[in-house]
Amino acid sequence: MRNSTSALVTFVKKFFYNLYLFKNHIRNYQYRYYAKSDLPAIIGYVPSKTRKMIAQSPGTIVISALGFGEILISVDLIKKIKNLYSCPIVILSKQPQVVRQMHQSRGSSVIALPYPFFAGRPIISHWLDKLRPSLILCIESMVELRADMLELAKERHKTSVLLVNAHAFRPSTFILHVLEDTKGENKRRFRCLDMAGVVSDEAGKYLVGNGVSDGSIVMVNNLKFDVAEQIAQTEETAMLRRRLGISGDSRVLICGSVHLGEEIIILKAFQDLIGRPGLENVRLIIAPRELYDIGRMTAAIKSLGFSITLRTACSSGPHDGSAVIIVDTLGELKTLYSIADVVVVAGSMLSDLFGHNPIEPAILGKPVIVGPYTPSFKDVMDKFLDRDAIIKLKSTEELADRIAFLFEHPEITERMGSHAKTIVEECRGATAKYLDMIGGLLSRSFMES
Repeated sequence: MRNSTSALVTFVKKFFYNLYLFKNHIRNYQYRYYAKSDLPAIIGYVPSKTRKMIAQSPGTIVISALGFGEILISVDLIKKIKNLYSCPIVILSKQPQVVRQMHQSRGSSVIALPYPFFAGRPIISHWLDKLRPSLILCIESMVELRADMLELAKERHKTSVLLVNAHAFRPSTFILHVLEDTKGENKRRFRCLDMAGVVSDEAGKYLVGNGVSDGSIVMVNNLKFDVAEQIAQTEETAMLRRRLGISGDSRVLICGSVHLGEEIIILKAFQDLIGRPGLENVRLIIAPRELYDIGRMTAAIKSLGFSITLRTACSSGPHDGSAVIIVDTLGELKTLYSIADVVVVAGSMLSDLFGHNPIEPAILGKPVIVGPYTPSFKDVMDKFLDRDAIIKLKSTEELADRIAFLFEHPEITERMGSHAKTIVEECRGATAKYLDMIGGLLSRSFMES
């Protein structure tokens, strides 16, 4: 009876997992993360042009870059890999259009595909035979790669598997991950690893506990330190302020990577802030973590009595100069950080969130505030907190006070920003270590295949 119940639970979880995946593919297409040409790839089709290119090489490097943060890391890494190796690189992502756009903006082209929607090992085998992966490189996580796919890649193509920039792991409460982890799926993934670069002892211990040998784990600084760029010049920031309708005497508060629900916390703090003497001229820019949250987020903001201007409308004519600006574009947050006087990095205000990257504003010398919940960036936070280069809230109720403190003490914001920028510069160098790992694994794969 117990076995039949267990089998039924597994079947139900897999059914709803596949249903959820299918829904995600539809949503990604609706929000233009996919091109029309990506739709056949969802069921494992590899374009003929890609197949011809792969047929002329000894194998491919397949890179898993789940979302925007991972894509950003991949761009610089791929550029350096291409300088060393001539084999084709295929990037799997839930945002393949973003991958193409980011590489195109840097003068390069890549093969980008959505994660395939597999329905069994025979289809996975057929897909792998077309790609012939010599190396599968997973950026930060392996959650979107099916254990069946990794196991078959190693069996059929002697593929090496490398995990880079692994940080804190924990049991996920996200419904997709809960539904998906049947029959030890997560542990089976980790057992396929040949090497893993971790940014914390916690991550290393987690991997060892899931079957990865201690000798395969290397401690490396966070790759996000390497990809941080100081991209905007003074003239560009002045022009950007004018385009956004921000007057010269206004001060700017930017809240980046805001998850649904956090906008209420931010707006209440902002309401308090602009009610204080001398802070009436602060302008607020909110960058949602996901574009598909903008509709519900703007409705919540309007319910608090604020008017809204979308970023895409700012260059098309007059707009409300007192409105909250909502960033409805992709890939622009780093540039927008350059006009900030104070930055709040969100994804850290609610207990079910894990934090987002504070390094991007830090390299620009900006004073940064984060919420109480930042476990995914513990290694980075420890470095910043040790040198008073960031403010971490104990409670979201103190958000308004902390923002006001920074606006009222420019000497402290300057010192914080300077310390943060120095830390970023000191912690670079992970890319070179990963290139060495990649070289060793590719040599082994090419010899065995």
